Amino acid sequence: MSDDVWRSLHVHRFGHQDAFLVDGLAPVLARLRAEGAVRRSFFLRYWEGGHHIRVRVRTDPAAADVVVAQLAEATTRYLRENPDDVEFDQDEFMREAQPTMAALEAVPPGRMYPPDTVRAATYAPEYDKYGGPGGVAIAEEFFDRSSRLVLTALARLAAQPARRLGLGFTMMLRGLCAAGLSPPEVAVFFRDYCLLWSPWVFDEFLDTWPTLLADCDGPVTEQARRTLATLPLADGYSTAVRAAVAAEHADPTVLPAVTLAGADADDARRRRVLLVSYLHTHNNRLGLTPEREAFLGFLGHHVLSGCAGVAPDPDLIDRVRAYRTHRLGTLTTTAP
Repeated sequence: MSDDVWRSLHVHRFGHQDAFLVDGLAPVLARLRAEGAVRRSFFLRYWEGGHHIRVRVRTDPAAADVVVAQLAEATTRYLRENPDDVEFDQDEFMREAQPTMAALEAVPPGRMYPPDTVRAATYAPEYDKYGGPGGVAIAEEFFDRSSRLVLTALARLAAQPARRLGLGFTMMLRGLCAAGLSPPEVAVFFRDYCLLWSPWVFDEFLDTWPTLLADCDGPVTEQARRTLATLPLADGYSTAVRAAVAAEHADPTVLPAVTLAGADADDARRRRVLLVSYLHTHNNRLGLTPEREAFLGFLGHHVLSGCAGVAPDPDLIDRVRAYRTHRLGTLTTTAP
């Protein structure tokens, strides 16, 4: 198993991604796992080259080409039988949205692919973000567990898509508690998470935050208090986060290799980069965009501040606007 290889497939689809994941991808992954052809797998939603799903599978190198071919055949058949009927202006996306997102993530804009394209792609692990080979192996184990949990959750969300944000909050709170953060520390984490994703927030949505907070505060606070009252948590997501954090602590090679945090970053900062990355990728799989994640941070900061008996940041929305303006003002966009 140590000689296994990771292979990657990109499935370009703008609309009905949840349905594709639940009805198109999950069954073929389950079959390949049951046959022993795929040992681990995970997926991410991404924008580069047009909105798509990145599917990664770990398999025996001798069987890799056959496994990828079977995966491509099954997903292509699903897309052909369930064509994407959601309108998407590729030219506008390539002209306006993609250059900004590429600049925010410091990557070159990708070439655009037609809807329902299925293509093999190279998987390049992010060693600087996750902490070298040891940290990437820990992350991949977490990604595998996270992806299976999300595929199950998305099947339940199909009938109640409005519950996506609430589910995201609950799972993020569970993950932070599993990582060992206290309620005051969770409140600070949510605040910083809000600011992290603020460059992706549009004014039209930001203007609604106070009203949304007033509408959500009561029931979300009640849910948060129930969660905090049942610690330690033993659900699948809490267990996955706890295992990843424990593995990272046990491997002395990981933290020094988290160079994305900067050469002068202390261990606490490097651990925060890892935790943010674990939680963000899980939110991504759930279908929460960075704009929604920013609001999730805003909501979580206020709710957990209340649970911890501390005052929330009264200027958080103003800080979101200021940081967003600063961050966008430093960007240099590049045409694809």
